Amino acid sequence: MRTSVTISLLVLVCTTALLFFLDSKYLNSKRALTVRVTIPEGSTVKEINDKLILSGVISQGGLESSLEGHLFPDTYEFFVPSAIESVRKKFTDNFDAKAMPLLSGNINAREVLITASIIEKEVSGSRDRRIVSGIIWKRLRAEFPLQVDATICYAKESLPCHPITKGDLMINSPYNTYRNKGLPPAPIANPGLDAITAALRPEKSPYWFYLSDPKTQKTIFSVDLDEHHKNIVKYLN
Repeated sequence: MRTSVTISLLVLVCTTALLFFLDSKYLNSKRALTVRVTIPEGSTVKEINDKLILSGVISQGGLESSLEGHLFPDTYEFFVPSAIESVRKKFTDNFDAKAMPLLSGNINAREVLITASIIEKEVSGSRDRRIVSGIIWKRLRAEFPLQVDATICYAKESLPCHPITKGDLMINSPYNTYRNKGLPPAPIANPGLDAITAALRPEKSPYWFYLSDPKTQKTIFSVDLDEHHKNIVKYLN
């Protein structure tokens, strides 16, 4: 009788241990089925797709280029792998929750989003972004070409962005803001809240031109073309 009880207890202990082991393996596998992916501000659809593929979220294809500007930069958790429909929905739901409250009610929401994408790629720092926003909107009103290098980089697509050559400035693309007046037809990246806020709240200034010091990343502003040319020689040559 005692032997029988001992065997029964042993079986119970072994069964419990086995169930605990299997449950632990299951929980670990559940944790391994997801991955966190951080999308920095200013990422393009192509860069996001590359990151999703590298992370194992998707294996091919990807998000459509028409979503440029609407994929909100943030940290996301995805199943590995995920259906592209669920990936798209997670991005756009986040955009609707965080960006749309700023954009909703603005009759020029699309123009604001395009401008925000340019600001995101061109300059950092909230104050400088508001000044650059003022320059962009001022140029648009004056029908003065924006002449934004970041749009040239987008037009070059897979080619290296820098250095930008004189030939690049002649690229036949609707995104070439040296050849074409006005905004490009769509956003050139996916901006964050700071850039969107800057696009909505431009700061008035006497400036018409700007450049970034490649050594310090400081934004150098100019009142006129003559001053801008001097700054080009000083900071870029």
